[in-house]
Amino acid sequence: MLQPRFAETPKLASSPLMLCDRLLSLAEDADRAGLSRTAECLLKLAFRVCGEKPAAA
Repeated sequence: MLQPRFAETPKLASSPLMLCDRLLSLAEDADRAGLSRTAECLLKLAFRVCGEKPAAA
């Protein structure tokens, strides 16, 4: 029996900076969609990845 073959996704070189950029983009999209809680969580995660603490609002 033949097994299904899936195309392997190429492994992209990533860095914390690239991950932060993507998380910030997702947070903006979530905020625009009215998902403020999700946007806040994504922002906190981006700050954690970058090793910075968010400034008090």
